[in-house]
Amino acid sequence: MFDINDIEISLESFKLGITSRATGGDYKNDEYQQMRRFLLTKIELNHLIPKFLKICHSTDEFWQFIKAEFDNYADRRAFLANEINPIIDYYAGIRISKDTVRLNSDSYELGEEIGYGGFGRVYKYHHKLLNMLFAIKIFDPRFVPDEEKQEGEKRFFREAKMLFSLKHENIANVYDIGHIDGKPFIRLEFIEGQTLSDCIATMGGGVSFERSKKPIKGILTGLNYAHERGIIHRDLKPSNVMVLKDGTIKIIDFGVSAYLETSNHTKLTKTGEQIAGGRYTDPCLATNPSLRDIRSDIYSIGALWFFILTNRDPSSDAKNVLMNTKDVTPAQVDVVLRCLHSDINKRFTNCKELLDLLFNEEEPIKEGNSKRLSNNNITQVTRKSIIKYFVEQMYRIKGVETPPSFQFNGDLSIFDFLKRLYELDTLPSNEYANFEDELVDIIERNNQLDKESEHAWNNFRLREHYNETYLHMGWHWLFSEERFALSKREDDYLLSFLCEIFHPEVRDWLEPSVHSLCETIIDKLNTFLREDGYELYEDSQISGRPVYSYRYCI
Repeated sequence: MFDINDIEISLESFKLGITSRATGGDYKNDEYQQMRRFLLTKIELNHLIPKFLKICHSTDEFWQFIKAEFDNYADRRAFLANEINPIIDYYAGIRISKDTVRLNSDSYELGEEIGYGGFGRVYKYHHKLLNMLFAIKIFDPRFVPDEEKQEGEKRFFREAKMLFSLKHENIANVYDIGHIDGKPFIRLEFIEGQTLSDCIATMGGGVSFERSKKPIKGILTGLNYAHERGIIHRDLKPSNVMVLKDGTIKIIDFGVSAYLETSNHTKLTKTGEQIAGGRYTDPCLATNPSLRDIRSDIYSIGALWFFILTNRDPSSDAKNVLMNTKDVTPAQVDVVLRCLHSDINKRFTNCKELLDLLFNEEEPIKEGNSKRLSNNNITQVTRKSIIKYFVEQMYRIKGVETPPSFQFNGDLSIFDFLKRLYELDTLPSNEYANFEDELVDIIERNNQLDKESEHAWNNFRLREHYNETYLHMGWHWLFSEERFALSKREDDYLLSFLCEIFHPEVRDWLEPSVHSLCETIIDKLNTFLREDGYELYEDSQISGRPVYSYRYCI
């Protein structure tokens, strides 16, 4: 079923698919079953096969399994990465047991050039059989003697093998190495998104310290993963950090600087150019290019952080610039400056230390202390504005600040909607074993009442009165129901609720007259959400109708 050269790619697609399903998205059941059958027939993988693949025969069964195991999306993503990555690594080991492979020109076509540097050039690469885009980096350094180029090629392949071990959501994947037209290449994940520099430029300036913590966390998490495996980047800069459509941060060009260096190579790529990375590269590398210290990447973190906050390259007056930057406290300035310290021994020791400092749950960053970004970035002011606006627009109930509490009318569409979002049987009830039993009882009593009053229901005027009164009442109470806690629980709950209520299958349950207003309503909701660093966006479509997701916008 799978060619050995493309098996890793298929596994990566499988991991993305089940991760999407585990976080409320879609994944085709036939694709899940095809990969499941393939893996279960591989006797050599018995010790690596995840439990869920053995017991879950369909994506629906997998959805029930993952919901029972983990309450939040972050834990689900981490679990799936830990379960699938060892299988990917297994096949990577088989493939790279040979030093090189030849690129089959019948199965690919090179596209436009998308980057270049002292190492060579980067092109778009279209795999015809898979119908997928990749990036291909061709090693062809300029102004380097043949002897050094040969040594560089050996290092290229030796260190490329190490990069195959980097399987992390914040690091661009490496899929293949080999030769093309006699030149070494490395095939990489093609990332559709903006560079960090372009992202900040489109915003017209820097962001607050609180909002800067999201991209910094992504960079730190990816670097920490690499550092734990003995790999240092040493060339971090805004153009080497990508921001995907959904807000995910991806670090690219891992190890490029290492490929270029021999014992006497100073990373000067051509006459007149600065050391690679310029003001984002640890100054210690300028005097000692062979330095291998993870604290060099800590310096680059500080430089990137300065850029995100100010939309400027770091400079000698970094402290004055930061102190005069809006929404940055003196204690937060100290954190950035410690990363940028000229003395490598006075920087943070590693990425984990900085992550613990920023995302500790005790108290906010202040003098002598620091703290993590809360899962509740959406303020009460924003939540109140969203609920008031949403109820007024979607249900035409004017002047409502806090909708009335529990008023379930037995509508099955509401029950199905809630089941998509919550584990109803885990929510409390005063009179029943759980909230789901309470709702089911109301539905059953409502059905019985309908049967007894069928002749009345057939009365057009009564039905019209029901639609105008109870249908609206049947939905807006959801916003204030304490068991859903949309006004105070983690951001994920409110954001998932908003995305789900615009889902094509759910929109059909709403009043038809508001369907045409959905885009306008979403635009308005985004004006509220962006104040706190989030936005809703069109992620895909079903039958031509948009399916929305949410992301953190820098």
